[in-house]
Amino acid sequence: MWLTGNKIRIVVFLLCYWLVVNYLVFLSPVTFFHDPDAGRVQNVEVTASEASSPADLPPAYWQPLSLPDDWYKNQRRVKQTWYRANVSVAEPGDIIWAVYLPLVAHNAAVFINGVWVGQGGPFGEPTSRQQNNPLLFSFSSALLQAGENRIDIRVQASFHQQGFLDKFYFAPASRLKAAHAWKHFVRVDLIRWMTMAMYLMSAIVFAFWLARPQDSIYGLFSLELFLWATHNLNLFVSEIPVSARLWEAMAMSTLGWTVIAMIFFNHRYVGERNAGIEKFILIFALLGIGIFFLPDIGSILHIGYGIWDSFLVVFGCYAIFYLLRAYVHRPDPDILLMLLVGIPILVFGFHDILMVNHFLDRRDGLIIQYSAIPAVLLFSWFLIRRFVQSINRAEHLADTLEQRVRTKQLELQSQYEKFKSVQEEGLLLKERERIMRDMHDGIGGQLVSVISLLQEQSGDVYKKVREKVQHSLTDLRLVIDSLDPLLNDLPTLLGMMRVRLVDQLEAANITLEWAVTELPEMKNMSPRRSLHIMRIVQESIANSIKHARSGKMMLATGVIGAENRQVYVDVIDYGSGIIDGLDAASRQGRGIKNMQYRAQQLGATLNIDSTAGGTRVRLLMDVG
Repeated sequence: MWLTGNKIRIVVFLLCYWLVVNYLVFLSPVTFFHDPDAGRVQNVEVTASEASSPADLPPAYWQPLSLPDDWYKNQRRVKQTWYRANVSVAEPGDIIWAVYLPLVAHNAAVFINGVWVGQGGPFGEPTSRQQNNPLLFSFSSALLQAGENRIDIRVQASFHQQGFLDKFYFAPASRLKAAHAWKHFVRVDLIRWMTMAMYLMSAIVFAFWLARPQDSIYGLFSLELFLWATHNLNLFVSEIPVSARLWEAMAMSTLGWTVIAMIFFNHRYVGERNAGIEKFILIFALLGIGIFFLPDIGSILHIGYGIWDSFLVVFGCYAIFYLLRAYVHRPDPDILLMLLVGIPILVFGFHDILMVNHFLDRRDGLIIQYSAIPAVLLFSWFLIRRFVQSINRAEHLADTLEQRVRTKQLELQSQYEKFKSVQEEGLLLKERERIMRDMHDGIGGQLVSVISLLQEQSGDVYKKVREKVQHSLTDLRLVIDSLDPLLNDLPTLLGMMRVRLVDQLEAANITLEWAVTELPEMKNMSPRRSLHIMRIVQESIANSIKHARSGKMMLATGVIGAENRQVYVDVIDYGSGIIDGLDAASRQGRGIKNMQYRAQQLGATLNIDSTAGGTRVRLLMDVG
């Protein structure tokens, strides 16, 4: 009940958070800019003309207008417009004056009393893009005269629907510089630095992905950073290297691909992929390439803003809903943090889509770029933490393996020293050769395989490492168990084997029926005989796993013969039989030959009986 109540509280909190963000963006927009308290010019005259200087302007056809002037709303279907304002100056003085344009799209040039004082960039094709860059043009007071002065502003846009001029300011430069510097920092410098940081982070994360190619979220996040940074170029690059048509296509397509990469990243980070949705949005992403082949800017703006951006809103809503559902099913703090940074991305993006489609005042400016700051910081922290954890796990695995091998080596050395003190010199030499042979055949080869796998660093390396290490340690334990003088009791020895082999049987989905009973004490038990018995049982179980195709197996013991003088150990499977499952070559293979050899060394009998119902391997030994 507490967990359910907590989930409800979190969902309510997120809903309130979403409403607050929407309120601050749409109903009570938070602004970081304040108009200069001086020289605002709002009432102007306007005329459409391709002239390049005031001297070439026609004397007629000027119409009064109150700024701001949105060419789309005022149906101004031209690429260039001139604005004229008359301002009064009581006494110019010997100071620097300036004209401050807070917002113009795309390029502007300013003339004072017919004299050019500055422009945002070159006119022509492609037009210099200053739509996010506030412009300040300073000039000498020598251009002014006491009384009436004329300001002419030439504005050129790449496409007539994009043209815009906000109210501007005419005053001494000292009174305008602070407002211009602050807006330039927030709108241009901050975005430029952030974009460069995103490109750098993209390269770093890409290097992480090269180190761990099996972990696709590194590659996806690197792609996401690269696309978002490329989209941001439209906010501060004035002199574009391609045509305005291709530049607009790049700005629109990269925004959509960023959202799509973000969805793929979320799926993999949370661990709940939706293949159907991924296929759909991947097809949509491929269709987005078609934006580059549209014939003109008008088509790009219509298709991009009207259709492409509409789907982006749907995809953004899906991303938030997906994270919310994932959090309800599995309350993970990481998912909650992703929601906290994802909601502003959705709201800011929706604001920008409404603005570029002329539903909101264009003076608000684009804002989605600012939502990248917390998102990039959060996701970068996620991935760096994940990478460090992976390194720590690998190091811990290596340390654990090294420590286990060292411990077992010390135990083996201790057992060997005890064994050496009670055996004849000749027997000791033979027993040492046996130990080394078993270690070489078992743990030696497997540890070499582990080292090779670690060097390859393939996708399934950790799984294979665990399997190889487990088999290696199992073999080592069998050798060590055979040297333990306390395990001279056969049921105890088999019980220890059961513990050692349980992982192997579980991995093969085989149920082991345990029918080991109390047995008479075997007088002739020794470390060497113990190991022979364990190896025969181990090989029998391995053959059944490999060939019998049975989900059940039995390990049984008992006594037969007069006065219970013989003990048997049975390995029984209920499948096709390990003999029926073997080909002719395998029947004469090393495994069965080794079993027969070890039985001979024990002075025991090895019987392998195979029927349609399964196979029984029986080791029959004298009590002694």
